[in-house]
Amino acid sequence: MRQGEEHINFPFSAIVGQDYFKLALILNMVDPLIGGVLAIGDKGTGKTTLIRSLASLMRNQKNYPFVNLPIGVSEDRLIGSIDLEQLINAKKEVVNLGLMAQAHQGVLYVDEVNLLQDYLTDILLDAAASGNYYLEREGVSRYFKSQFCLVGSMNPEEGNLRPQLKDRFGLSVNITTSVDPKVRQKIIKQRLAFDNDPLQFVADYSVEDDCIKSRIEAAKNRLKSIKINDEIIEYCSQLAIQHQVEGLRADILLLKTARAFVAYQNTSEITTKDVDCIADLVLNHRSLNNEPNKQNPSPDQNNQPEEKSSETSLSKEEKVNMLLPQNKFQKPKHMRTNTIQNGTNLIQNSEGNITLIDTKKTVSQYLATDKFELKNKRKSRLLKHHHIFLIDSSGSMLKDQIIAYAKGMVNKIAKASKNQNTQFSIISLFDGEAQHILNRTGVLKAIEIALTDLKTGGKTNLIAGFKYVKSICTDIEFNHHLHIITDGKLNTDDSLEDVVLAFQTYCKGVYTTQIIDAEKGMVKIGVASDLANRIKANYELLITENEH
Repeated sequence: MRQGEEHINFPFSAIVGQDYFKLALILNMVDPLIGGVLAIGDKGTGKTTLIRSLASLMRNQKNYPFVNLPIGVSEDRLIGSIDLEQLINAKKEVVNLGLMAQAHQGVLYVDEVNLLQDYLTDILLDAAASGNYYLEREGVSRYFKSQFCLVGSMNPEEGNLRPQLKDRFGLSVNITTSVDPKVRQKIIKQRLAFDNDPLQFVADYSVEDDCIKSRIEAAKNRLKSIKINDEIIEYCSQLAIQHQVEGLRADILLLKTARAFVAYQNTSEITTKDVDCIADLVLNHRSLNNEPNKQNPSPDQNNQPEEKSSETSLSKEEKVNMLLPQNKFQKPKHMRTNTIQNGTNLIQNSEGNITLIDTKKTVSQYLATDKFELKNKRKSRLLKHHHIFLIDSSGSMLKDQIIAYAKGMVNKIAKASKNQNTQFSIISLFDGEAQHILNRTGVLKAIEIALTDLKTGGKTNLIAGFKYVKSICTDIEFNHHLHIITDGKLNTDDSLEDVVLAFQTYCKGVYTTQIIDAEKGMVKIGVASDLANRIKANYELLITENEH
């Protein structure tokens, strides 16, 4: 993207597919009291792109903020802080607004919400439930309104979401990668057109975006005039009972969501068909009934025949009328079941936690580590090792051919560690991103080839690298050893605190960590050394030819 265009978001109406997700977001714009949207899906499906496009769609709305809450956010950044210098020297109470206060009457977006720290999640839950919170700092107490639409995205392979937070989201959508070649081709063409000329691309879709905004505004104005009769209330309660939901939140949200849907469709009264159209949005993440919904209605109000795939046939103005997908209530694919005696299963997730399940009747869940110490005993017998090399190949590593010595260090460690029970992976930090260039091989020649093709340039993004580390540390048959080779010259947007927090969040499955410091020169910033101390990693200097 060219200079000056870095803040241009992909147009909302230009996104191909994901019509069900679009509808959920639109309904929250019509009625913010619905309580937000949780997007659950595979990586690379465009969840974040669509959510960010919502910021552009609502940009012209008065007093409608769009606030992004990063995973590494601190408590002071979330709830606010007191300017101590002003308080002590000028005797003034100057408050720096937190993200929750900034998001009042707007959208608070949390990417990878399932990885948010627990204590921050509790703070977020309290504010989302009450619509306000108190800032208590340095003897100062301030009250803030914080009524926001909570929008989150997550990849279930990276861990489950706390049940309390999941239920707080009003709606949820399950997003999968399209298997329709025509849809995939259209997505590629749209992306290339946007990257080639973002300004022109946005202009081409301005009419469609304006049309959606106009429909949203009109729906908000007619929302309270929509009729809700007793039969509809009874029908919503029956649906909630059928799906065995806990509490009454689902009953209320079925009514609110159906009302917003009817307002957006420009009709005046809710029917059972309208409720059926939005039922899965409300019930997908709340239902305890594992049977899929037998009703499979279409949100199209023109009595058109049901289709299995309508993404390519819909016009741009009709994209929000996508057919509903089936409910998906099944055991996540990242969980593995091992049967043991007496009809009991050991369920093990990607984090290595083990749970005992009675296949005949589930009475309760216990961590096997608490009762049997299975995890500790198994770990002591592990013979297999997985060495992960996180190589900083940014532009600063090109100076004095430091990257060449880094490659030599990787080869040296690999040769010293090689045996029949050892595997190697390589993650490259290049151009501000992370690339998984070698995945779990025991062949030394494959390591040499991957290092030969290693690209260099750009900035260092350790946080992105740690995310990849998490995705390849799921196999408990191996001890995972992380080797970080970097000169410590991080992205300007990332502080050392951010990097430490990211390591603690994403690298819980790592058995040992080593940092090899590649920083050279008379004056050193010492970030790699500080990072090693903070995460309790083994520290070693990268030796070059001049230092032998």
